[in-house]
Amino acid sequence: MRTALSLFCLLALLAAGCSKSQEKAGPPVYSEKEKPIVRAAQKAVMQFEDWADRAEFKLQHKNGQWHVTAWRVENPEAKGNLRYVPWGRREMIIDDAGKVLSYANDK
Repeated sequence: MRTALSLFCLLALLAAGCSKSQEKAGPPVYSEKEKPIVRAAQKAVMQFEDWADRAEFKLQHKNGQWHVTAWRVENPEAKGNLRYVPWGRREMIIDDAGKVLSYANDK
């Protein structure tokens, strides 16, 4: 009985931990180093899409380049991936100077 109760408590904690990761807060906060890259990405999205004002950006820095994913936000009140639409994703590579090296619908 004691083992069953311990196992139940462990599973309940794991389930609670998993559900929290799905409910991340809204838009990301960018560092001072990331802000010029986000501005360059936003300009690129403005050139090709009509949803630049609703875009959110995920950034990753690798080998002197920024790999940026722009997501089209359609459900701003939602949490996590429910905020975005699958067809509203663009991939960019931007150098440290802010020059857009590539822009594509996906990877």
